[in-house]
Amino acid sequence: MKKTGFKDALPIMAGYFPIAMAYGILAKSVGITMTDGIMFSIFLYAGAAQFMVASMIGAGISALSIILAVFFMNFRHFIMSASVRARLTKTNRKYYSIIGFFLTDESYSVVSLKKEIDDPGYLISLELSAYAAWVGGTAAGYLFGMFIPAIITDSMGIALYALFVALLIPAGKQAKSALLVALIAGGLNSLFIRFTNLEQSGSFILTVLSVAAMGTLFKRNFPLKKEGKSYES
Repeated sequence: MKKTGFKDALPIMAGYFPIAMAYGILAKSVGITMTDGIMFSIFLYAGAAQFMVASMIGAGISALSIILAVFFMNFRHFIMSASVRARLTKTNRKYYSIIGFFLTDESYSVVSLKKEIDDPGYLISLELSAYAAWVGGTAAGYLFGMFIPAIITDSMGIALYALFVALLIPAGKQAKSALLVALIAGGLNSLFIRFTNLEQSGSFILTVLSVAAMGTLFKRNFPLKKEGKSYES
């Protein structure tokens, strides 16, 4: 699979940029300098966790509490990275840390639907394209946020949900099992949040583990194929 991941990253980039702008606006409003805010996006690159960090800093929460909260919220990345690593049988080990660091929920959604991903050029170009949109959006939020009406900035967060729907629909067309797994995941996560004492991050991890097992069974019986072609074609 010798091709760039830029094309597949375009929907992610379109979703990331406005969300990152919203983060930049929030970070600036709680007193985080532009340099620090952009450094968060460069080195933490954690989406929802960055919004949480900005809010916690604004509320005066201790550094230790923030670090622990980020760790548990992002624990799912261990699971996602392990899943991708298991499919990289030909990729040189020197690329593992790069691929793992830049892996996000959205890029994972894309690669998980690909039949073949054992190409570091594809993976890294996919991830770096999304990364550039996130960092660029953060800077834009700091620089131009003051010129954007509040009603628009308040609605930017919906871009993330729209992005996941955009990624889900093509998979659902190719295989109803993918859509079914997504619906089950949403239902389970809602139940865990409603009927357990788990925080949102904890319920998310439990949902991922539960649905991963279900997804494996569905994939075995209903592979992502249509008329003899994989989803990738």
